[in-house]
Amino acid sequence: MPGKLSGFIRRHKVALYGVIAGALMLTVAQSLSGSGDYSFIPTSTAPEGSSVVELAGERPAELLLPESYSPDAAIPLLINLHGYTGNGASQSAYTFLQEAAYKKGLAYIAPTGSEDSFGSTYWNATSACCDFNKSGVDDIAYIDSLIEKAIAAANIDAKRIYLFGHSNGHFMSYAYLCSGTKKIAAIAGLAGAMDPDPVLCKAAPNNILHIHGEKDGTILYSGGALFGNPYSSAQATVAQWQRINKCNQHADSSLDLLASIDGSDTSVSTFTCSAGSLEFWSIPQGLHTPALDIEFAKKVTDWLLQFKS
Repeated sequence: MPGKLSGFIRRHKVALYGVIAGALMLTVAQSLSGSGDYSFIPTSTAPEGSSVVELAGERPAELLLPESYSPDAAIPLLINLHGYTGNGASQSAYTFLQEAAYKKGLAYIAPTGSEDSFGSTYWNATSACCDFNKSGVDDIAYIDSLIEKAIAAANIDAKRIYLFGHSNGHFMSYAYLCSGTKKIAAIAGLAGAMDPDPVLCKAAPNNILHIHGEKDGTILYSGGALFGNPYSSAQATVAQWQRINKCNQHADSSLDLLASIDGSDTSVSTFTCSAGSLEFWSIPQGLHTPALDIEFAKKVTDWLLQFKS
């Protein structure tokens, strides 16, 4: 029997490797889709009174304009990027940023990424996350196209364009800046990371808010790897932006960020920079998908709206 088993393994080694690799991919996909600590309804509708403009293309998206919008006055734009397996509607429902954008008079886009062979949606950000099929899809060009189409469709203030991302979407927001673009006034993100090799990031100084839960079991606060491809720790990600933005000392404070955690739940590090701005919001009890709320969304949008490019 042992001889027959070894012979079977030799004959079917490639197929077995494929099964094992597929199982590992499925495990990672399930992990990245959420840590299981928070559930939300994956639907979203345009707020009453808003206008919806279809941005056509291979991957169409909707540009939402607030009721207060007038073609005579330029307004800011917020683009909200979902995590692996998510979509624009689920991201809007989870983050409450569509509601906050509407109330604050921002134009808003929550696009949906490409679909991989597992039927999961993703952004091709870094080698670690999350183009597991190695498709090479150019999501930097896709975000560029959304910005261009939005500006063509409405009176968008090109100096006040912002990005937010969760998990894979946060990876993507960093990847977009690392392409060298200067179209973004500021980014904020939750539970993402950068490539550990700073040579791969060609970003100009920018305004950065990094948010990460210290108990994140999916994209580890201390850094890690997916399929042997590393991603940086939260501290190392912030350190890369310290270098890019030429930051030195920082001031520490606390913040009541999440209604789901009692009291001041977030440690804030505000850096002094000679180029751009940098803040690090670290949540000691935070998981990969903490329960967010409208107050979280308001705090994030208020932070972003301080800046112009």
